[in-house]
Amino acid sequence: NINMWDSYLSSDYHSLQLAINRSFSSGVMLKGAYTWSKAIGMADDEGWAGVAWDHPDVFHRNRARAGYDRTHMFQMGFVYDLPFLQNNNTAVGSVLGNWQVSGIVAMFTGTPRSIRASGSSLNAASAFQTADQVSAVRKLGGVGPGQHYYDPSSFARITEQRFGNSGRNILDTPGVTNLDLSIFKKFPIGETAEAQFRAEFFNFTNTPQFGRFNDNVNSGGFMTITSASNERVVRIGLRFSF
Repeated sequence: NINMWDSYLSSDYHSLQLAINRSFSSGVMLKGAYTWSKAIGMADDEGWAGVAWDHPDVFHRNRARAGYDRTHMFQMGFVYDLPFLQNNNTAVGSVLGNWQVSGIVAMFTGTPRSIRASGSSLNAASAFQTADQVSAVRKLGGVGPGQHYYDPSSFARITEQRFGNSGRNILDTPGVTNLDLSIFKKFPIGETAEAQFRAEFFNFTNTPQFGRFNDNVNSGGFMTITSASNERVVRIGLRFSF
């Protein structure tokens, strides 16, 4: 292995960015953003970053989608003061009035992954090996043991002393959909104090966020996803301010 420090790599980022920041007279406030983008680079990190291929014959293959690229990113935050019985100090208003609903909706596409293969036949130090792509890739969408997210038959192992023909970061991992929701109820106490009931729901819809698919063509679990995260969490509290 030979390490070289040099500023010879490059990257590009292009995007369309839209934003909304608006308060409405009905007690609704929206703040959100959408980005449609593409990040291209020869390495995924800054500073002391290594490339996937340093062999001269395949060095050009390093330029591909960045590992942190997300094609679509959408987030929308909202606050809604429910209009009925606001600041009503009657018995009915104390129960039914002064409610507020807020939340954040997030929707992201996944990040790209390379399809790896064993590099034992290359006889090249630190060389990155990809699988051969033998047909168009079909997304099957399966999740769990024995279920395939992409069709594994689209790729083949490498048994010769050569680099595989598939490129870097060619298939996306599952995306993310999440809704965090909060419900607040105010109880005015006199002119200067206030009690507040808070119910907060993280991942309100209990939508799982699936992990990465197995990207090693030599693995028995190739193209399967066996992990998930972000289970729903509920938090309830009381707050007193004065």
